[in-house]
Amino acid sequence: MRIAPTPGDRVVVRRLLPSGQATDVIGTLESDGDPLVVVRDGQRHTVPRAEIVAYKAVPARPVRNREIRALTRAQARCWPSSENAEVDGWLCRFGGGLPGGRANSAAPLTPEASLDRIDGVRAWYAERGMLMRLQWVDRLMGRPRPPHFDRSSRVFVVDPAAIADPSPQVVWSDTPSPAWLALQTAAAADGAWSAAVLGAARFGTLAPDGDVAATVRLSLTRDGDDIDTGTSWAGIGSLVVAERYRRRGLATELVRSLAAEATVRGAARCFLEVLDSNTAAHALYAGLGFTEHHRYGYASDV
Repeated sequence: MRIAPTPGDRVVVRRLLPSGQATDVIGTLESDGDPLVVVRDGQRHTVPRAEIVAYKAVPARPVRNREIRALTRAQARCWPSSENAEVDGWLCRFGGGLPGGRANSAAPLTPEASLDRIDGVRAWYAERGMLMRLQWVDRLMGRPRPPHFDRSSRVFVVDPAAIADPSPQVVWSDTPSPAWLALQTAAAADGAWSAAVLGAARFGTLAPDGDVAATVRLSLTRDGDDIDTGTSWAGIGSLVVAERYRRRGLATELVRSLAAEATVRGAARCFLEVLDSNTAAHALYAGLGFTEHHRYGYASDV
């Protein structure tokens, strides 16, 4: 039995125009009402049910290496660290005492960022008294993961307009409040680090009855050669639900509200990063329509 496509699926819709000519629309299904709404390359196409000859879900389009590199660039701009420099196509980041891979690793931003061109990167970190650590993006490295590889993660993407649902319970601000920071852990609890983004950041707080139950960070940037060009991305980060509020659907509510906020602010695509070990989060985001884009981790023995 064929299951009908649901919003978030990639679909092909065959429609019969008033002229009698048949044409296909391929894209992401945003709404399965009447009319259908299909988003392709940021444009919404409405198709009245009366014109539909057939429609079905189709496999996701293969992700190209240049698209992985572009999204890696957007990811890096969402967490640029306290000191950074581009060396031979790598974005070298140094966060001093900040923990975590994002703050202290080199991300491959351009095609010249290969494993054959890391001597300058190694020297940049040596000048700061630390060993080189690379953000190892599987498809871009061209070889198997090294033995000392950690924080294996997946990057998921979605069209934010397809899942947007603003919540009156979520309050957005330009800076993280003390209550927002109090719910965070490790690096995210540092206000300056949380607000760091080459673009803009917004902070969402869900506080039913005045008690902070969940928080999330929305980062807005682009993936072009500079921050004013390329696709506009919304990054989801620092999503935390207080333990006493878990299993109530608040994470879903926050993500949908963030998607609405991102759409209003012009984001065409949305991404988030999840550890391989966090299978519960994988299920949550797949249920919301996110699809896997690429995988990465960190390597320090290259």
